[in-house]
Amino acid sequence: MSQFLVVAYSFSLSLPITVPWVILTVGLICMFVHFLVLASQNKLRTEKNPFDAPLSKPIVIFALAVALSGAANGGMSEAFKSFQGLRGMLVYFWAYWAFSNNAKLTIWSVMAILIAGSLSGSWAAIQQLTGFHPFSFAYLQGTGFLSGPMAFSGLAQLFSLLALGIYLKGGYKEFPFWLNNKYAFGLVLAGNCLGLLFCSERSAWSGGVIALILISFLVSKRTAILTSLSLLATVVLGWLALPVVRSRLSALTNWQADVSVTSRFVLWDRAWQVFKESPIFGIGIRHFPHLKIEEALKQGHLALDHAHSNYFHILATTGIVGFCAYLYLWFASIKLAFLEQKDARYSILQQGIYLGILSGLISLAISGLFEYNFGTGQVRLAQWFLLAMLATSVYKTRL
Repeated sequence: MSQFLVVAYSFSLSLPITVPWVILTVGLICMFVHFLVLASQNKLRTEKNPFDAPLSKPIVIFALAVALSGAANGGMSEAFKSFQGLRGMLVYFWAYWAFSNNAKLTIWSVMAILIAGSLSGSWAAIQQLTGFHPFSFAYLQGTGFLSGPMAFSGLAQLFSLLALGIYLKGGYKEFPFWLNNKYAFGLVLAGNCLGLLFCSERSAWSGGVIALILISFLVSKRTAILTSLSLLATVVLGWLALPVVRSRLSALTNWQADVSVTSRFVLWDRAWQVFKESPIFGIGIRHFPHLKIEEALKQGHLALDHAHSNYFHILATTGIVGFCAYLYLWFASIKLAFLEQKDARYSILQQGIYLGILSGLISLAISGLFEYNFGTGQVRLAQWFLLAMLATSVYKTRL
C-alpha cells in the first residue's frame, strides 16, 4: 500500500496541491498505523525509525526556531500555528521510511515525476504560446496543471534539472522499460525543460542556468563546455523565436521602469526595516506586512504578503535565530546531495538522480534570492520528497 501511495504521490506533484496533500495524509496515516501494529507486537526495533533520517536535526532546529519566533510574537498559540505551517515537511519522514524499505521505489518515483513533469511542461508551452488557460487565470506565463506561476516555476526547476542530471550522467540507460531508450528519454527531458522555459520566470531561468553550469563541471570539463554552449544557443534561439523571452530579458535593460524589479526593492527595504525592529526573533513567520504597491496593483497584483526573497523573508519574520537555522537547513541539504552524487558505490542512475537533486537545490537557492519559493507549499512538498531519496545516505553522521 505504501509503495503505491509513494508512486502516486510522485506523479501527483505536478497536479493541483490538493491531490498530493490527500495522498500524503493517507500515507502518514498508514505509516502511523503500521508503527502502532509493530508496537503492539513488540517489533518496533526491527523497523527503520523515520526520525533517523539524515536531515532530521536541521529540520527540527529550523522548526524550533520558527516556533520560538511565533511564541515571541503571540505566545504558545502563535507558536503552534507557526509550527503547523511547516507541516509539508512531514513528507520527508514519510518518504524516507518508504524509500528505506524498498530501494527500487526511488527509480519508480523518479519515472513518475519525470513523466508527469513532461506532460505538465508541454501543456505549459501550449498555454504560453497560445494564451489558452482554460483552468486558470490567463497569466503571461505557462502554469502547467497548476493555478499559479510561482508554484509551477519551482516545480519546473526541480524536475527539469532532475532530468538533466540523469541525462548528463547517462543514467537513463538504467531505467526499466521504454524510458531507457535515448529518444524516449529525450522526449521526457524536453517536456520538462519546456516547463522551465515557458514558466517565463527570470528568477527560475537564472537559477536553472547557473545550477546546470555548476553541476556540469562535476561531470567533466568537456560536459561543462558543451552545456554552456548549448545554453548560449538556447538563449539566442529563444530571443529570436520567442516573444516572451525577448520581452522578459529586454525589460532588464531598463530595470528602473520594470515593476517586477522596483517592487522587489520596496519589499526588501521593508523587510530590512522589520528585521532591524525585531532582530532576534523577527515578527513571526505568518506576519510579514501586507504591502500595496501602486504600480503592481495597476497590473492586477494583490497586496503582497511576502518579501519576494527567501532570505529577506526569513530574516524579517524569524530574526537572526531563524535565519541561521534556515541557512543551516540549506547547507545540510546541499552538502548531503553533493556527497551522494559523487559516491562511486551508487549506480550511474542513482548518481544522476542525486546530481539532479543537487542541481534543483542550487537552483531554488539562487532563485530564492528573488522569490519566496520556500513558502510555496507545492514546491516544499516536492523539494522534501526529493531530498528523502537521499535517505540511505552513508554520510548522515557528518551532518
